[in-house]
Amino acid sequence: MSTQQILTLDLPVQKHYGNWVRHSLVEGASGRLALWMVEGGALWLSSDEIAGKSHLIQAVFKEYSQIAFLPLFQTHLSSVAQLKAWLNFCEHHAYWVLDLPAGKLPVAASYAIFHLIERAKNMNKALLISWRCHEREMQPPELSSRLLMMEQVSVAAPVKDDDLKQVLESVLQTMQWDMKETVLPTLLQHIPRNLPDLLNAIEKLDVYSREKQVKMNGVLALKVLGIHD
Repeated sequence: MSTQQILTLDLPVQKHYGNWVRHSLVEGASGRLALWMVEGGALWLSSDEIAGKSHLIQAVFKEYSQIAFLPLFQTHLSSVAQLKAWLNFCEHHAYWVLDLPAGKLPVAASYAIFHLIERAKNMNKALLISWRCHEREMQPPELSSRLLMMEQVSVAAPVKDDDLKQVLESVLQTMQWDMKETVLPTLLQHIPRNLPDLLNAIEKLDVYSREKQVKMNGVLALKVLGIHD
């Protein structure tokens, strides 16, 4: 079994979703984000599952210096300190973007986001919040009420095989992973055709490939994933 060769390049940290792949289910959201750059206002970017929101944001806005991408909240800070840190970072920019991790947030961070929304409104700043969450995770009520007052823009993951294949190829290219051509058809044949399950399978294969220092092929992929063909 051949050894997996990992390139030792000094590359910037990239998101796990790979380079952005444009498909039909993101056209509406992409257009609305571009319009936000003209009209401003407050937008809430959401999705029901992993859909590449972070990459969509980067793809649409990477050329705009007037946009402040707020750093992720620091869990040791109080809500007041976190708000102050964000405002110090973005107050001189016209457009603010906050990309949050999916699911429930720390209480202090939630209150800081609530006050950030209020401050953006008072300062006439354009604000975009990207957050995937269930209704029960939209706490406290103050944050929930403000989010529900914002225009919600939904993003969906690709469902067509060709689109899924492009996304997965992009992921693997970003990971610098030499995957044999037999693996992607194997995954699309044996794994449910949805992005979260496919990305989870690739992550498992990548961990195994790195730990064992072997290249992955279709037969080995089925074995690692516990699938009997």
